[in-house]
Amino acid sequence: MAGRANGYLAGLLGVLAGWAIAAQPVHAQEVGRPMTFEWGVVYGDQPAIFADGDFTTETPAAFRSFLSRSGQPTRDRTVYFNSLGGDLSAGMEVGKILRRMELNTGVARNARDPAQANLIDLDFNSRVYPGHCVSACSLAFLGGVKREVKPGSIYAVHQVSMNCVDKRKALTQYPWVPMPHVNYCPDLDEALTMLQVANGVVVEYVRSMGVDPIFITEMSRAGPETINTLPEDKLREYRIAYEFRTESWEFQTDSQGQFFLQYLHGDQWRRDKVEIYCNRTSAPRLYLWLVHDTNRANGPIDGQRIIDLASKGVSAVWQMDAQTSDGFADVRNVSLQPYEIIEQPKLTERGHVALTIDLSPRFLDVLSGANRFQIVTTQPDGNSGQGFSLITMNLDRDKLSGIVRSCR
Repeated sequence: MAGRANGYLAGLLGVLAGWAIAAQPVHAQEVGRPMTFEWGVVYGDQPAIFADGDFTTETPAAFRSFLSRSGQPTRDRTVYFNSLGGDLSAGMEVGKILRRMELNTGVARNARDPAQANLIDLDFNSRVYPGHCVSACSLAFLGGVKREVKPGSIYAVHQVSMNCVDKRKALTQYPWVPMPHVNYCPDLDEALTMLQVANGVVVEYVRSMGVDPIFITEMSRAGPETINTLPEDKLREYRIAYEFRTESWEFQTDSQGQFFLQYLHGDQWRRDKVEIYCNRTSAPRLYLWLVHDTNRANGPIDGQRIIDLASKGVSAVWQMDAQTSDGFADVRNVSLQPYEIIEQPKLTERGHVALTIDLSPRFLDVLSGANRFQIVTTQPDGNSGQGFSLITMNLDRDKLSGIVRSCR
């Protein structure tokens, strides 16, 4: 049984390699050109990788070599695919590399198609343009931690096909031509078994990438020579287009039984935290302990720089429920007084920035009528003209009311 199973798996490579788009491309592209990789810059100054061309059996090794030669940090960088597909097993292997390297994925290209010369880029100053990700590319794309199909771009799937030659027909038509390296089609029973194994491998891969495997049913809606383009609602329903984010307000207790309200806000790269607790040393007062996670794609931000900014002043910024009379958001801000900062900003053992604030009555009044609240440095951060944001919270006023009542 083991030998026969290995034979199926060896043949599976031929099945997967046959899953390649044969329909006319949506944008002009040199069909059959092996995928190339190059660094580019998007949104002003953000490095990104552009992958253009077809997936071949050599593509995974070429991608690994590209990443090792680049010398640039890759975590949280985006790989923009523009591909009509190719070797399916290579596509899944590239997807696994993407996930191990904690890269994001997008569907776009870094140059306008000649047929679309009058199009602007997809977002203001993005320097990316509509692209397409079809067939094997649709599975490689799933390896991204954060995944985005840019507006105007195409993400499409189709049925699995077998790239092989009918042996009986070949020998009938060309009996005198030796063809020792031809990939002949297996018998029907063996072909069905191989296709079932192939589908199982694809399902397991899709599940491991955090995508709803039910999306594979979309492949059956288009034959091997056509494509099924998935709209935005389907991309989100199946978690193909996806960004991990967490934001929560929860009541917790510490090891001493101290009751507090915890707020967590983050993504795949960092997580900021706030804990609101009652200090009963003298008169009961609510304190807010804030931890800003300095982890970023290129390593930690200089925590000391943030502390230097914060030591020159910290402000609170909040947005009210109601709009102003002219229809704009009602955003207000106030500088914290020295007595409201219980513990000055400092570095934690992990290099993050922490400080403790006294939630004085004026702050409680603010929180009772606001829906969004920020703590920022009063002094602008660089040339942005704005303070550095230590935390941004969407408020849960019911839970805030609960912690206030518990501290009376």
